[in-house]
Amino acid sequence: MDEQLRPNPGETTPNLTLMRILCVFTFVGSGLGLISYGIIGLVHNYFSANLNLIPDEQNRELIELMLSAGRTFFFLNAALYAISFAGAVFIWQMRKVGFHLYTASQLLLLILPLLYIKGFPMPGITIFLTILFIWGYSGFLKFMR
Repeated sequence: MDEQLRPNPGETTPNLTLMRILCVFTFVGSGLGLISYGIIGLVHNYFSANLNLIPDEQNRELIELMLSAGRTFFFLNAALYAISFAGAVFIWQMRKVGFHLYTASQLLLLILPLLYIKGFPMPGITIFLTILFIWGYSGFLKFMR
């Protein structure tokens, strides 16, 4: 990767520490999202049938709301998290296509619950973190090929 970042005369090399930190967080978050949404999609009926085992009523209502979206919702989320993960891999390799894959999948992940779940309360922190990561990655676009 360092050969790709050789600067032209008068140009400086970027410090990739921030980008790598963002990528590691994306690997963890998107990897966990892929696994958890994939598993819930596979055993959706089990979760739906055992809601009464959740002791906290507020959590049970939120989970019931999410499960009301159906199995397709969970598989679509898992697929978008896989694309987000792949985007981070390409970003790590300093390829612009990764930024575009990551950005598109993250924006679709924000929209998907609004399309599938009536009355879904979109947490502000989710929107903030999505914008923050996209902005963080965009600072490295001019150094990507």
